[in-house]
Amino acid sequence: MSGNVRLSKTVLLVDDLDILRKMIRDFLKSLGIEVLEVSNATEAIHTARSDTGTIEHVSGDNFRLLSSLRIPIGEGVSGWVAANRKPIVNGNLAAEAGQLQNPTNDHPLRSVLAVPLEGVDGVVGVLALYRTEVDAFTRDHLRILLAICSKIALSFENALKYQRSERTATTDYLTSLPNARSLFIHLDSELARCRRHRMSLAVLVCDLDGFKQINDRFGHLQGNRLLTSFAEKLRQTCREYDYVARMGGDEFVLVLSGLKPEALEDKIRHLQRLAAEAGREISGTDVLSVSVGHAYYPDEGMDAEQLLSEADRRMYAQKRQHHDQLYTSSAVAAEVSPAGTIH
Repeated sequence: MSGNVRLSKTVLLVDDLDILRKMIRDFLKSLGIEVLEVSNATEAIHTARSDTGTIEHVSGDNFRLLSSLRIPIGEGVSGWVAANRKPIVNGNLAAEAGQLQNPTNDHPLRSVLAVPLEGVDGVVGVLALYRTEVDAFTRDHLRILLAICSKIALSFENALKYQRSERTATTDYLTSLPNARSLFIHLDSELARCRRHRMSLAVLVCDLDGFKQINDRFGHLQGNRLLTSFAEKLRQTCREYDYVARMGGDEFVLVLSGLKPEALEDKIRHLQRLAAEAGREISGTDVLSVSVGHAYYPDEGMDAEQLLSEADRRMYAQKRQHHDQLYTSSAVAAEVSPAGTIH
């Protein structure tokens, strides 16, 4: 490794994490730090999220050992570095053994060099280099990493923010379900697949009945809890290849590939049970139900807008029917005295 390394003041602006990782790898290689392709080294980037460090990128012969590493902030080598914002040279991996996939400490890694990656908003991660030799890292290794880690950190922070903004653009902030934009993208793609393979597809539009009453009575925070609970129930009940999205408000859409028409009624009844469960969890009453409209490709629509429009029309027809039934029941109840006499 050269002792006369000059580092430019160029600022890295990278919005793709894969490109950033390759740049880091190539730069370290150019300095003679063989940490990625040689047989006795492993490189890892931990991101500090909440109170736990999560592996964002790992490479090298021992990548399986580190790939699912979860290190509480403040614990282990990388956790200590994240919490104290200080580097460690040739740290004791025994402190990390409890977090490794092999907790017996029977693994080939014997030394670690870890430096904090500090961005504008604080520590965004830890860059850790692992070697199989004892005391493999020198102060020169540390000096070079410290010289470049600020640029790496800012680029990493920028890439993470870009990644989050992309995710936010297609994800509902409250329920973490795909949003309306994501739904149209997915539905167009799924319809193209159905055309190629001559498959059927069902689109279900669901709108919660009684949600306004719960919002008015228990407040918007409880209303949000209800929406989150119902969304999670939908997610858990769907098959792996089904798709559920939140259109907005209390309206949800399911895209169900291969759902047979004869199975539709059972599916709707199941959705109604899920809505009732979510309502009882929040209000303790059976005030919540759901109106469901459906449309099938290709019989009832050939594109996303046609299918959603037809399913929406049927959903509102069912909602009016529910309202009329509720109004009729209330009117009959009002005519009956407590003793059961009709006036």
